Amino acid sequence: MRLLLVNPNSSTAITERLALSARKVLAPADHLTTLTARDAPAAITQPHEVQAAAERVVEMASRQTLGHDAVIVGISLDCGVERLRKALPGMPVLGMTESACLMACAITRRFGVLTLGQQMGPLYEAHVKAIGLHERLAGVRAPDLPQAFNLAPHACPDEILHALAQEARLLVTQGAGGFVLAGAVLCGYAPGLQALLGLKVLDGISCAAMLARDLIQAPALLSGN
Repeated sequence: MRLLLVNPNSSTAITERLALSARKVLAPADHLTTLTARDAPAAITQPHEVQAAAERVVEMASRQTLGHDAVIVGISLDCGVERLRKALPGMPVLGMTESACLMACAITRRFGVLTLGQQMGPLYEAHVKAIGLHERLAGVRAPDLPQAFNLAPHACPDEILHALAQEARLLVTQGAGGFVLAGAVLCGYAPGLQALLGLKVLDGISCAAMLARDLIQAPALLSGN
């Protein structure tokens, strides 16, 4: 399997964090190519930045798909996924949050979404609604944890884990039986958070890589046969 992972933001540390999550589920013979935007914010933290990120996703991926079997969009609002699917008919294009939400539906009746930045929370609610899963959503919690954006790719500090766990417990009271981590900078936190909560926590990039393999290995699904 040859995967193309696109980060439409300019942080190479976040790209490596995304890649670490993907590599956890790749086989030894699999190949992962990563792309990082140049003239872009280090991360999307404001609603007005979303449209430009979607345009970068389409531009970056369209130039680099040759020799790859699938594309993973490494931004948690799945910016540009639908446009890229139209531009690349027949090639699997996976959004990290969409992939995790779909998997969450297989393990629990209702799931919660954890992301960062209170101003971003409504966008994630709208995104889950747009992919047709709003009735399965227990809620979205988006604490302000700016320190999460300035860490080494491997780092998952306890202070952030415990802050996320506190928000997750609030979602449990709203009916959440599992969680989606919606945030590129939250890749890698799933194992620690799952240990704290005792409930399944899904990493979007890992979920996307697993779904990509299924779609690549089942071409009949893509052709409609």
